[in-house]
Amino acid sequence: MNSNLRTRILWLALLPGTLVAVLLTAIFLVHSIDSIDQGLRTRGKAIARQVAGLAEFGIFSGQRMALSGLAESAIRIDPEVRGAAIVEPGGEILARGGDLSPARWPDLGQIEGRRLGVDVLLFVEPVRQLSVPVDDIYGGVETPPEKARLLGYVVIELSSREIAGRITRLAWIALAVAGLGVALGGWLAWRIARSVTLPLLAANEVVARIGGGDLDARMSADTAGPLQSLAIGINSMAARIGLTQEDLLTRVAQATSGLQHEKDAAERATLAKSHFLAAASHDLRQPLHALGLFVAALAQSDAARREPALVGNIRSATDTLQNLLDAILDVSRLDSGKVVPRIAPIAIGPLFAHTRQALSLIAENKGLSLRARPSEAWVSCDREMLQRILLNLVGNAIRYTRSGGVLMSCRRRGDQWLVEVWDTGNGIPEHARDEIFEEYAQLENPERDRAKGLGLGLAICRRLAGLLAAPIGVRSRPGRGSVFWILLPAAAVPAIEQPSALPAESAEELARIDGSVLVIDADPMVRAGMETAIGGWGAKVMLAADGEEAWRCCEGGMRPDIAICNLGLPGRESGIDLVRKLQRVYPAMGVLLVSADTSEETQAAARAAGFPLLKQPLPPGRLRAALRTLLSSSS
Repeated sequence: MNSNLRTRILWLALLPGTLVAVLLTAIFLVHSIDSIDQGLRTRGKAIARQVAGLAEFGIFSGQRMALSGLAESAIRIDPEVRGAAIVEPGGEILARGGDLSPARWPDLGQIEGRRLGVDVLLFVEPVRQLSVPVDDIYGGVETPPEKARLLGYVVIELSSREIAGRITRLAWIALAVAGLGVALGGWLAWRIARSVTLPLLAANEVVARIGGGDLDARMSADTAGPLQSLAIGINSMAARIGLTQEDLLTRVAQATSGLQHEKDAAERATLAKSHFLAAASHDLRQPLHALGLFVAALAQSDAARREPALVGNIRSATDTLQNLLDAILDVSRLDSGKVVPRIAPIAIGPLFAHTRQALSLIAENKGLSLRARPSEAWVSCDREMLQRILLNLVGNAIRYTRSGGVLMSCRRRGDQWLVEVWDTGNGIPEHARDEIFEEYAQLENPERDRAKGLGLGLAICRRLAGLLAAPIGVRSRPGRGSVFWILLPAAAVPAIEQPSALPAESAEELARIDGSVLVIDADPMVRAGMETAIGGWGAKVMLAADGEEAWRCCEGGMRPDIAICNLGLPGRESGIDLVRKLQRVYPAMGVLLVSADTSEETQAAARAAGFPLLKQPLPPGRLRAALRTLLSSSS
């Protein structure tokens, strides 16, 4: 701390002076170098012009001896002249002296200080014949230089080595002066820093001791120097802290106790919520599953023909209750943090087709068009999660669109794909575009009409998108419609395309089911519902509450074509173990697992066993479609 603080103060005091010294030294050096260079060039030009004036007569009269003497005299004029030459216009050297480099000369003309290499300056001055008219010899009118005849050139080469040496010496002198100034400034800065840092370090030590709990620590005001007022303030602060420490400790203890109480209450509430949801997941799904099967059977009975409105209302209430329970449990399951996406390359086209097939009938009943633009896009995502998002977004768009239609599209955005759901509804006001992704938020349903949904679809979409780390949002123009979008990373097209999801239930699936079905479930209500619904579809039904009853049902000689088994059976034997044993005896038997437990562990166990798993409550249409699929694959 001592050296660090002192170093900072030294830099603070030394840096400005150092920068000024360096700047002034640089300016002085640049100015001096420029002056030396300009002086050298001026001397070179003057020498070249002087020799050119003297060489006119010698060139004109052809006196080479005189020209040679002139070239030699040019070398003696200035010690920097390393060589001189007098050259004809055609390039022949008439006279020369010193050390010249003709091979490096450019085309001759008037040249003032061109560099030849690192340490040579070249000066070339034309030699022209100037004349006075004979008829006006006293008029003083001479021929202009540009019109005079060119007799040759004077070439002067100057060495800049001596100048470079002078510049080097000058630089060393400047650096020495600057270093002396910096040293002097550093010494003064050190003296100032020492007088300031010692009291500051003492103050820092006292503050650290106070922070460590030593409230008796004090700073000597006599040795604080210019920071005496700081010492007095620190001592006063220590005294006030000592007086209020006990009060603060008491308040902290009270606050900690209150926070601990609130934490315990929150943990109890969370535990109660978990217990409630666990009970709801098991205890409510079983009777709802049976209720849905009874309603499906009732819809095919004579009572439905006598009281169609009553049966329709019962089916609507049952469907609403099932959807509400599924949505609430889905939200809770997503919030639990136990859902882990299974990321893989997914084709967008089949997901669009499945969504359109599943919701086209609902759109047609409202007089809307449901379209999907063809797409060859592949994204890196979880198939089930993305399919759920599409179903929720499209279903929500159909629900709030009165005329026009809904369109699904996908377009490229760099290394990502933007999946969009367009509708021609009333649009969403700007202030409500974040609100609609909250639970139970419905802008056009203040009366809470269940026919308009439960307000959980977009909340589930937002949670699923969060698990996928995919941005999701909406653009909207009130009165024109809305566009819900999700941005997904692009994926490379695999060599073998993955199979698309199972198609939704269609009208053809209402046909009769032929075969024998073994239902294994501990709940008698579920067994009765299964018997009523599956028997109504034409199949032979065998009922069993556990494994022993299942084997007794098969002892009569009836071979089951399909076994529907609940994962949670009484005793130690699980549903998976039981159907595996049955399949060893009946290899052609299809297996369908059902469970009210939809946790990731349960789904992973079913996937590992290789059996399809449907969650309860199970819609009758989905059950019928699964049975037809298993029967067709086993036949």
